[in-house]
Order: sequence, then C-alpha cells, then structure tokens
Amino acid sequence: MTATNTTSLSKSASGPTAADTKTPMPKADLGWRPDLRAPLVMGLAGLLALQLLIALGQSLSAPSTHAFAPQTPLIDFEPAQVTAIRIEGANGADPVRLERRDGGAWVIGELGDFPAAGFKADQLLTTLAALKRPLPTATSAAARERFKVADTGFNRRLTLEDAQGPIATLILGETPRFKRLFGRPADDSAVYELDLAIADVSNRRVDWLDQGQLRLDQTRITAIEGADWRLEKDGEGWRLAGAGADEPLDQDKARELVRTLANLSYRDVFAATEAPAEDESKPVLELKIELSESESRTYRIAKLADSEDSVLKDAERPQAFRLSKYDLMEWVDLDRSKLIVQPEPTTGTDAPESPVTAGTTPAETTPSPASDTDAD
Repeated sequence: MTATNTTSLSKSASGPTAADTKTPMPKADLGWRPDLRAPLVMGLAGLLALQLLIALGQSLSAPSTHAFAPQTPLIDFEPAQVTAIRIEGANGADPVRLERRDGGAWVIGELGDFPAAGFKADQLLTTLAALKRPLPTATSAAARERFKVADTGFNRRLTLEDAQGPIATLILGETPRFKRLFGRPADDSAVYELDLAIADVSNRRVDWLDQGQLRLDQTRITAIEGADWRLEKDGEGWRLAGAGADEPLDQDKARELVRTLANLSYRDVFAATEAPAEDESKPVLELKIELSESESRTYRIAKLADSEDSVLKDAERPQAFRLSKYDLMEWVDLDRSKLIVQPEPTTGTDAPESPVTAGTTPAETTPSPASDTDAD
C-alpha cells in the first residue's frame, strides 16, 4: 500500500506530461457565404439575371405566338356549341359548308338542306377538340409559306362557327407523314405538326353527302311500274302484270331489279337548277316504286350528254342525283323484254336437216366402191 501511494505522489509532483501540455489546432473556416459577396460573383449573377429577363421579354413580345404549355388545347371550343363548319381548299376552289340545324342534324345548306354525313361532322369536331398544342416546328414567315400554312397559301382553311359567328380558324398545309398535317390556328404564327389526316378535312362536297337518301327497305317494296310493264309482289316472288303465256317472268331478274333500286347509290348531288345537261337523243326511264303504307317514289332517269353517267330526279326532292353506270348496272336501258325469260339460243345439233340429206341414210347418200365379189 505504502509503495503504491508513494509512486502516485511522485508522478504528481513531477508536473504535467507532454501529452497534457499539447496546444489544440484551430479549426479551418469553410464558410461560403463571404465568397458570394465577392464583386466578381455578384457581377456574374447579375449578368445571368439580365439574360433571363431579356429572353423572357423576347418570348412575350413575339406577336401572336403562344408559349408552349403541355396539354393546352390547340383551339379552345366545345363541339356542342358549333353550328357550322366551313372548309376551304387551295387555289380558290369552292368551299363546303356544313350546317347544324336545331334538331342536331347536319345539312348542306347550299343544296337545299340536303342531309350531310352527320357522323363524319361530329367525328371531325371531336378530333379537333382533342388536339393539343405541341412544341412548334417553326415560327418564321418563310416556314409558313414552305409548309403551306400561310394566310393566303394553304391546303385547307377550316372555320368553326357558332350562333354569333366564327369562333376558331385552323389553317392546314403539307402532310409530313401518314395521318399527320402541318397546321396552325389563324391567330398563331407558329407551325405545328398535328395528329390529323387530310381526308378528315376534305373540301369536296361529295365527301360530306349522306349516301343513303335513295335507299329503301326492300321488304316494303310492293310494286314497280315502268312505261309498259308492272311488277307486283306475289308471296315470296314477283309476277308481271298482264303477261301472256309467251311472257314468263324471269324471277332472278325481278329480284335483282328490286335489290338494285332498294340499295341505289349515287356519285353526286346537284341543286335542281345546277343539274348537268341531258342527252335528248337517249330514252328516258321513268319508274314508280310503290311501298307499303301507301307510300311511293317516282324516279325519272336520263342519260347525261357526253357521259356514261345518268341523272335521277325524284319527284319529292328538289335535288338531282348523278348515277354512274355501276349504280344502275344493266337497268340503264330497262324495258319489258329484260324481265322476260329469253329462249335458249340454238346450237349446231338443233340445226334443220338439209334437203340433200333429209330422209336418206348415210349409205344412200354416199355410194360405196364396188368390191371384187360384186364383180363376180
């Protein structure tokens, strides 16, 4: 015990060791805030801010150019508010104008409110409303000319109207690839590539016609009457009124005629005053189609001058319909004889015997040569 205490006391008396007397190192100042206050750094930051302000000012000062915003509609409208669609073509071609009546039906007003293909008009509005504003392809006037979307040089100009007037105009140009068009709203100088096909915005009136206006329910046809003949429904078949014993009706021909008239299509429609000239040297086909419930249709079909097509006028319509030879098929020159079973053509075996061979056998007409036996 005594020795241990003595040793401890001696160490205490000898004073502090080297480790006890070592002076601590000062910590390095790693702060970055003073550096930001340096004149050079502050000058560079000010220059960057100035550049950002200049860029922002240039983008906002560009006339009629809208800043890109994801999911922004290309043209902002509601399909239900549109009462008319006007589509113009290039080089001053006649435009087409579709109008929506109060009941919701689409018509072509210039054709006396002839029914338009309403489903196509509705689909076009749905497609246009869904278009979003993508990043611009170009913004210069030269690019607008090159892509055919300039104010006076375009492929299509489509205008939507409501009860008060135009609400949006879309200018469309070249096709960069399948079902894509360059285009822009009329109040926007930027050119965009749009998810739209040129066929969706046709400026041809014929492409917007309702093609079913001459179609009839075949089961409702009860009789068809021409100039000198009349077909009448007879159970599952047909009969030719007033036919003699030598005029058997060709049932296949009768059914084909009924089917053709029930599904009659056409190539174009004209206002009555715009119908093309008829060929007066060709006969006119007049048909009366009687339907169940005392309804009927009266058609006048004439050949067109300098054309293989025909024009059909319906007594109940103010329009005239242009039919091709493929619409009427063989019925262009329909008469009574085409409905009657034709006699079978004669063949070589049915030819009458000649006077030389009549009533004789081949041995009689062609003598055989004499034989040696006969000579004996």
